[in-house]
Amino acid sequence: MDRDGGVVDLRERPGQGGWLANFLAGGLWPATLFLGLYFILSIGTRLVLPHSLTLDEAEQSLFSQYWLAGYGPQPPFYNWLQNAFVSVMGISLLALTLPKFAMLLLCYLFFGFAAREIDGRPGFAAMTMLSLLTLPQVSYMPQQDLTHTVAVLMATSLFLYGLFRTLARPDWAGYAVLGLAIGIGTISKYNFVLLPAATVVAVFADREWRARLFDIRILLTAVISLAIIMPHALWLLGNLDLATKGTISKMVEANAPHGIARIARALGSLVLACLAFGALTVVIFAVAFKGQVKQALKMSTRWTRLLGVMMLVSLLGVVLVILFAGTTKITERWLDPYLLVLPLYLLLKFRGAGADIVGSLKRFVPVFLVIMVVTLIPLAAKTVTAGMTGGYTRINYPFAVITETLKAEGEPSLIVAGGTHLGGNMRLRFPGTPVVDPGRPIAGFPPAESLKSPILLIWPINADTVQQPPFALPPEVSALGLTASPLQALSLPHEYGDGRTGLKLGYLWLR
Repeated sequence: MDRDGGVVDLRERPGQGGWLANFLAGGLWPATLFLGLYFILSIGTRLVLPHSLTLDEAEQSLFSQYWLAGYGPQPPFYNWLQNAFVSVMGISLLALTLPKFAMLLLCYLFFGFAAREIDGRPGFAAMTMLSLLTLPQVSYMPQQDLTHTVAVLMATSLFLYGLFRTLARPDWAGYAVLGLAIGIGTISKYNFVLLPAATVVAVFADREWRARLFDIRILLTAVISLAIIMPHALWLLGNLDLATKGTISKMVEANAPHGIARIARALGSLVLACLAFGALTVVIFAVAFKGQVKQALKMSTRWTRLLGVMMLVSLLGVVLVILFAGTTKITERWLDPYLLVLPLYLLLKFRGAGADIVGSLKRFVPVFLVIMVVTLIPLAAKTVTAGMTGGYTRINYPFAVITETLKAEGEPSLIVAGGTHLGGNMRLRFPGTPVVDPGRPIAGFPPAESLKSPILLIWPINADTVQQPPFALPPEVSALGLTASPLQALSLPHEYGDGRTGLKLGYLWLR
């Protein structure tokens, strides 16, 4: 019997199909090994490209210099984890890349744990894990440039595991996992909080499962989640504007209409975001199980009702945000915690309609492999062909040559960099030197011992002639009374470039 009350065929027919399908049908750990090898390849691909940083990588590089309860518009969980890696490994591109792909692997693994609570067949868990590849937000976007979003994906999968375990076989461990997931999710992305709220509604709608909400063990969930959230929550009370202005600005378009027109535009963007998030998954499953589509649409079990209500209530929560927060734009990334469960929901619907989910793994393996290749290639291809296409990315920036040029002039005790991206790259290239971004001042940083000659000031320029620094010096630096060198400029061609287009930087030394 499965945990939905139906009969489960535990025979996996391992002799049928290709060797890879047979291997993956072994369940969680074969699928985890397969995905782990893929992520090792992903890390290797990033490391063979130029070590100039993307925007998110640069932010993590810059912020890894200090531990704070809050860093700005994004909650701090990913920063804390990143800082732990840097503390152990030192600052490097590998140290900046490992946390993301480790959390991605955990996202898949926890999703498999969640599926196993519903259907105990190893092949079903493997199929569910690999089905996440059909979601571009999980397979493609993290290969480009994501950090905090990856953390919330992992937290969502962990939450689903804790939830399904608590519903299927309630114990202290299940409630503890729920608390851990809620805490991590909340300090990964603020929009995560809609997911547990929607889950309470969905669980309450089921007469038997409703009792789980009033179990004394739910106090453990509350205690663990609050313990994780509290340090950042205390910081948030005094920094609400800093924490919210970035998120709100991304959700409100410039020159957006007002009133009904604004709401209509926002709702339209929500519909488009839902399609962008899950359309590929729906199409792939509909084609693969075309004989069961009509029956699957009618099929309903306790689990599919639970997941359906969770998704629906979460999206209704987004609608409320649209109505009351002045939002005009919803992107698919915002929907990650609410729709991550979509592949499992569809598999359960098709399973109930009689589809052989485990037996279909052989047919799906080529699809999964194609998706893996398609998601792995673009970043590398875009970088190495930039000179021909003109589509330069930040990875093409010539920071290796820039660093050699600057080091030939001196070894700075402190770097004041104009902007997070430039600051993060300077931090990577000068690992023993504190780096300050005047646009994001941190109380008590830089350390007093770094306030001595020489100090490097560097900033991006757009004109042919170098201008004065576009930022004010930190007061601690101004107080030193150092003398500025003449303004200088660097203009170097991009890596894999056409030899003409280049990055322009202005700089000077304080001695």
